[in-house]
Amino acid sequence: MSLPLWLVLLGNLAMGASLWLIAAGGMAAKLILLGVWIAVLCCYGYRRRFGSSFLAGALILAAMIGVIATGSGANLEKLRLIGNLLMLPVGLLVGLTIGRGSLRLMIPVLVFYLLLSSSFQMTHEGLRFNQPFLFLGLFALCSVARWRGHGGLAAASGVAILLSQTRIAVLAMLVNLIGMIRFSRAMTWLVGGIALAGLGWIAALYLPRLFLTHGSGRLAFWHDFWGQWQGGSTGQRWLGFGAGAVEEILSGYQSFASFGALHNDHFRILFETGLLGAGLWLAGWSVMLWTVRHARLAICILLSVMLTMVTDNTLNYGHYLICCGMAAGIAAREGTEDG
Repeated sequence: MSLPLWLVLLGNLAMGASLWLIAAGGMAAKLILLGVWIAVLCCYGYRRRFGSSFLAGALILAAMIGVIATGSGANLEKLRLIGNLLMLPVGLLVGLTIGRGSLRLMIPVLVFYLLLSSSFQMTHEGLRFNQPFLFLGLFALCSVARWRGHGGLAAASGVAILLSQTRIAVLAMLVNLIGMIRFSRAMTWLVGGIALAGLGWIAALYLPRLFLTHGSGRLAFWHDFWGQWQGGSTGQRWLGFGAGAVEEILSGYQSFASFGALHNDHFRILFETGLLGAGLWLAGWSVMLWTVRHARLAICILLSVMLTMVTDNTLNYGHYLICCGMAAGIAAREGTEDG
């Protein structure tokens, strides 16, 4: 779908504002991000027929919002969690409804922002390139783009992800890449095998953190929170400890400043929304995967997001989620049209 020039310009301005507001804490950035894309969907969504999977997904999302809204926790934390949960489904709907036209509102300003804000940062583990998840979102968008030079942009994003030495981001990129490769071609196996071996050799020499096994502290925190969840009341196990409970509990730890969060969104949903919320969470993922089941690339993109949520706080990365949702929706839309 081709979008009018005025919408493309306004969209890029709004996306640019949302990106630059990330440093201010993220809440305002996410409000702009969601507001713009929901407005676009309201303008163009009526043109597309949505099937039973859309209705099922909407009901599950509404039930999840109800569980969060009626549960424990401060209202601001409830709004923050609800907004985070909306990012991926909204992005998926944008991709399914508008298609590649939506890329014109996201890719140019994202590239511009990354060029200005990306740099190497010194950590206790050496120099690492920042913004790995924004680059991962750009990689996902490039995987469905058909612009001249999109392959080079995807390759540059991939190099940036490798230089970040963020293992879960690299693994997610590889899962995304699996959806892009045509395994039926013999040349794919030959060239791909050589390229993979070469990248592995370079990474082992110059990016040692990717292969480094060390204790990050995650397992200790997960074990502690699992014990707290098991020791909770029946109501807490079924309905959770409330939105924002994880950060509130972690703030009492001496290592909170360095650790910051639970680094496992799947467990976080269980802890804050209970068994009921976790069941709705799994049902929502099942519906999204079922919706894009005819497109291998779309499935791989969604699975890559699920993977990052195992060891990171992906729900907080609104722009990354929107990008991956859009990319999965576009891939699914193209698969339907091709079929």
